[in-house]
Amino acid sequence: MGYVSTFFGKVRTRSLAVVLLSVGSTFGAFPVCAVGQSEKEGAQCGSETTTAAMLNCENLRYQGAQQALESVYADLMKQLDETGKAKLRTVQSAWVRFRRTDSDFEADIAREGTLAPLIRVTVLADMTEARTRELKKSLRP
Repeated sequence: MGYVSTFFGKVRTRSLAVVLLSVGSTFGAFPVCAVGQSEKEGAQCGSETTTAAMLNCENLRYQGAQQALESVYADLMKQLDETGKAKLRTVQSAWVRFRRTDSDFEADIAREGTLAPLIRVTVLADMTEARTRELKKSLRP
């Protein structure tokens, strides 16, 4: 993970990317579409101009990502024996704690600012989508 110097001081490049994407979506530069949204709903999210509206869209994306993760997790649990299930429960519990603390860390770039909750939920959604892709690799066809 790289670091860059900004007016916030040294920040992780992922944090900076989240801030830039948040700002970019404010001005319509980056269309944002939550998982499970129609194109019309997604277009609305891509054109949001307030932090509150962007936060709402990211919350929708996070909820959809969480539902997808829970579905893949349940499918994987069905395929595992008791030892595998115990290991998956342990690693998933650790991952959930990591996701929470990492999103809090990433949001700290905007401590007490209006962007902090947006950064936090964006990181939660990104990490949840990545975890879903990771678990899908372990599914047997």
